[in-house]
Amino acid sequence: MMLVEIPSAENNNTTLEGLQDQLRKEVEGMSSAECLEAVDPRKVEVCPTIGFAGHFKLSGADNSGIVHKLTTVLAANSLTIGNMKTSREEAPFGGTELFTMEGKSVAYEPLASNFDWLKIKEELQEMGESMNCDVEFDEVTKS
Repeated sequence: MMLVEIPSAENNNTTLEGLQDQLRKEVEGMSSAECLEAVDPRKVEVCPTIGFAGHFKLSGADNSGIVHKLTTVLAANSLTIGNMKTSREEAPFGGTELFTMEGKSVAYEPLASNFDWLKIKEELQEMGESMNCDVEFDEVTKS
């Protein structure tokens, strides 16, 4: 999402329509491009729409960089963290420390044309297997 302020057409040799046409050409390939005219940009209410919401949970032996690796996969797929909590506890047998991380991730509209949450789930599970952790990732039902 981008908000652009341009000088008024009266003070400029470029028309608003010309700028809108140019913008649409520049963002070709994006799933959508919309141009809105506002007299005062500060009066435009920007309310991002969630295009996807998912719940993730990782549990397993504590490893250095475990949070970084999971969040890197999410970020690479244009997901942000809505909320997240972590906890550690000593394993009942063996003296190792178990780590749990769970939270909600979201992607805002417009979603990329190749956005596939099942592919992201596979990536997270592969990452978990490489670190000997269990990873769950499911779509949150929209209400």
